[in-house]
Amino acid sequence: MKRIMVFNLFGLVLFGLMFASVHYGVGIIDLDHYVHTQMQQLRQPWLTEIMTIVTHMNDLQNALLFSLCMVVLFLWLKWYKESLFFVTVTLCAAALFGLIKQAVQRMRPDAAVIEVGGYSFPSGHTTMATAMAFALYFILAEHTQAHKTVLFLAALLWAGLIASTRLYLGVHWLSDVLGGFGLGLFWVTTVKLVYVSVQR
Repeated sequence: MKRIMVFNLFGLVLFGLMFASVHYGVGIIDLDHYVHTQMQQLRQPWLTEIMTIVTHMNDLQNALLFSLCMVVLFLWLKWYKESLFFVTVTLCAAALFGLIKQAVQRMRPDAAVIEVGGYSFPSGHTTMATAMAFALYFILAEHTQAHKTVLFLAALLWAGLIASTRLYLGVHWLSDVLGGFGLGLFWVTTVKLVYVSVQR
């Protein structure tokens, strides 16, 4: 419980710092432009193809389709509370980052490799990847024999991989993906804390 609260606070602080930096144009903004420039220099045709495939795996429609498959599986296993938990995390995370994007209205970087629409902050791909990966971590850590550290690292790796594709492809600033990670982590741990409190 205490560990979840620590991650919850960390996610909130990280998102808050990125939000403040974007809103006031201070802090990490200079690093945003540096990382964006460096990513352009790393691009290779073969790597761009891989990054494009990976990033599309976490497009909103694919994320929701994956969530539906997971919910069906959980229902088949009679994990009813877990199904509701996963649905709550996924759907509300999608709504949350969408509302924040509309409120902030930050423009995306130029020189993007793929064509995307909408605003930039926070990264929706990173938000969803983080929220869904750690939701699965909480569920599988409770119901399987898999080592919790391995599951945690797998969730962290997936979120980091999706975030890196967004930076590499030039569709987000560094503060966008850090903000998305913070938001996703804050949201999934908030829902988890609520579920733990209700079950007591």
